[in-house]
Amino acid sequence: MDATAPTYTPTSSGNVVVDGPLSEETLGASIVPARAYTDEDAFAHEQQTIFRSGWSWVGYAHWLPRVGDVRPVTVAGSPLLLVRSDEDTISVFHNSCRHRGMVLTEEPIEVTQRIQCAYHCWSYNLDGSLAAAPYFTRERRGTPSPQAKDRLHLLPVDSAVWAGMIFVNLSDDPRPFLESAGPLVERWSYIDFDRLHLAAEREFDLAVNWKLCVENFLDFYHLPFVHPQVGPVAASLDVDDVVEDVDHIVGGTYPRGAVGKAKKTDDQLPYLGEVPDEMKESQDIFCLFPNALVFLEADWFQVIALDPRSATRTVEHMAVFVDRDADDPRYAKNIADLVEVLLHVNEQDIPFLYKLQAGRRSVGADHTSLVPQWDQITAMFQTIVAKRAGYAQAGVGTDE
Repeated sequence: MDATAPTYTPTSSGNVVVDGPLSEETLGASIVPARAYTDEDAFAHEQQTIFRSGWSWVGYAHWLPRVGDVRPVTVAGSPLLLVRSDEDTISVFHNSCRHRGMVLTEEPIEVTQRIQCAYHCWSYNLDGSLAAAPYFTRERRGTPSPQAKDRLHLLPVDSAVWAGMIFVNLSDDPRPFLESAGPLVERWSYIDFDRLHLAAEREFDLAVNWKLCVENFLDFYHLPFVHPQVGPVAASLDVDDVVEDVDHIVGGTYPRGAVGKAKKTDDQLPYLGEVPDEMKESQDIFCLFPNALVFLEADWFQVIALDPRSATRTVEHMAVFVDRDADDPRYAKNIADLVEVLLHVNEQDIPFLYKLQAGRRSVGADHTSLVPQWDQITAMFQTIVAKRAGYAQAGVGTDE
């Protein structure tokens, strides 16, 4: 069958894959070649064809809590600046002075009014406009003309802020953010993301390819074997594969994932908005392609965002959020217990990620056996990667 055209059956929780990219005939096929997990040329190619061609996660809004906060980041090799320009606005610019192209800062800074380039002291307002260029005309008070100032604005980058996350699009003709994230925004419309309160944040610097982090996140088969605290195999059998957008959003949901948890008590964490009754027991697990891994329950929200640094290195930025009303001493133990569990789950995965990475250097890695009964969502993620990067599919994983 055409791997880009799975068929679905509508359910109350989303579109469940019933005939996805995998079939019995595709056992042994490699949708993404093994070299794409180890080869630096393949990594550079993906940076351009995937991370530079559409929307990707680039940071968290809480990294810029105050007006004047500036944070440098890099996406697809391009240095960028995240800037809190006013209380309600985060802007993104290319981190390059309009005079000689020097990066404006390589460390997070807080400025009162202007971002200044240290080379010739050109400075920029928080909205990116040129504020001053001393001796521009070789005179003591010589300043650029209004026309020159307009032309020498910091170059903006298309950006969006949603659910506490910052996204950018470096393509020449960017589509609106909601064209890729819209189905998930709509699915979670009952959540008031303005109420998010950061409960914890951790960084994991891993010697693995970014795609393995995504594939592990979407692998529900391993849960009872690697994470016994999540429940027996029967719990994984209760997961529905969900495709909200065949090119951008794949994942799964436990319609009854919260069953067995402590009943709601006075110190139970408050819900993230007006949660419908049918969603109070569910867990949503999605990849917002390519690098935002999101996990939602009624009373907490987790993001594992991926910053690919090389073919064999990925920095995970993990953040756990609760409702702002949970910022109260009586919820402290519940939050601490939640964070401990989520961190432990992530740490349990790390040795397996390293072994998966090591295995990608075997010729056998191009003959792996994704199975239709468990791996449709993983295969769909790999199909998106293969489509964007132009990798051959259906068993072709070599350079021959």
